[in-house]
Amino acid sequence: MAADLFTAIKGGDTEAVERLLDRDHDLVEARDESGLSPVLAALYRGKNDIATAILRRRPKLTVFEAAAAGDLARVRDLIERERAQANAVSPDGYSPLGLAAFFRRSDVAAYLLDRGADPRAASRQGGFTPLHSAVATDAAPTDPQLVRKLLDAGADPNAKSASGGTPLHTAAFTGDGAILDLLLARGADASIKNAQGKTAADIARERGHPGMARVLEDRLAQR
Repeated sequence: MAADLFTAIKGGDTEAVERLLDRDHDLVEARDESGLSPVLAALYRGKNDIATAILRRRPKLTVFEAAAAGDLARVRDLIERERAQANAVSPDGYSPLGLAAFFRRSDVAAYLLDRGADPRAASRQGGFTPLHSAVATDAAPTDPQLVRKLLDAGADPNAKSASGGTPLHTAAFTGDGAILDLLLARGADASIKNAQGKTAADIARERGHPGMARVLEDRLAQR
């Protein structure tokens, strides 16, 4: 039945998820073949209604699930019992701070930073730092205050992912001018090339953001 649950989550079938959980409440604690929980599976796929339905059944959240879901009380309870969990790594390779940043859980991120979470720690898959996650727009629009918090805490604006991309490359890809300006103001290097040999300006132009490309090229010309 667990396989049916994950199939329903993947398909965005909220009614099927509800039926399965009504039939067997223990499914809220199930794991797929990669170790992913139902709530994280839903959040990763942007199925927020399904995530809400799962959370209503009060699963026993890990620090990773709580960080992703924005459950500050649960995160606090777990971290105060075992401070090392602030820098733990999930089965799919992410830190609680990385998950909080990706899902824009600013209050959770602030708490984790206060408890010693490493703002420079890269994910095991993809090599993404919390700052990479904070400027990505897969899950939600960017939050400049969250980006500032990470930078103030020591996040590296020039950190490279496994593919050589920096947070500046990501901002150029998404066309987020406010984040791009913030990163440049905080020391982002526009000359860095990714594994394909492309600068952030190259990415911006390819993605149809000529204004951003000009800003980046002007920055390069000043070097």
